[in-house]
Amino acid sequence: MNKEEQGILVKACKKNDRDAMEKIYNAFMPRMIAVSFRYCKNRSDAEDIVQEAFIKVFKNIKKYKHNGMLASWIERIVINCAIDHWHKMKKTVFIDNTELVEEESEQELNEIEKDYFSKELSVEKLRILISDLPEQYRYVLNLYAIEGYSHKEIGEILKIKESTSRSNYTRARKKLLANMRALGINKY
Repeated sequence: MNKEEQGILVKACKKNDRDAMEKIYNAFMPRMIAVSFRYCKNRSDAEDIVQEAFIKVFKNIKKYKHNGMLASWIERIVINCAIDHWHKMKKTVFIDNTELVEEESEQELNEIEKDYFSKELSVEKLRILISDLPEQYRYVLNLYAIEGYSHKEIGEILKIKESTSRSNYTRARKKLLANMRALGINKY
């Protein structure tokens, strides 16, 4: 769907045209399920988050100003719904261990490992590895590494300390690297 078609559909949605809403939903839903899946472990929760997000999209479509891409606007709403869902379902406790962050002893992949992973690690395997991380690590990793938020912003979003965000990110990376190496990569 090109930008002109999106504009026509958005204008129709602003007039409560159900067919236009359905077209936008069908066009963007698969991508938004993938976005939502980064934040939860099961498809059911991802679908619930996307449903909630699209309700908000259509409730607030009159506020959409046609600046930028419609997909980016919808994605931001999906991410916010995922974070809201996490706050509602939060069962884990964030661990604040500033010493780990100060160590800065993160092990990076060497060039041989990077080359191997780019050939052997599919997007689906990586998604599974990330989804296997503890919930607090997964949220911080997604918000920092994928969405581009700063640790200060993540702290505000998740209602945690900035140092907690940093330590959870460090731990997420270490655990992810350990899990990747468990797939058959050894440090050379």
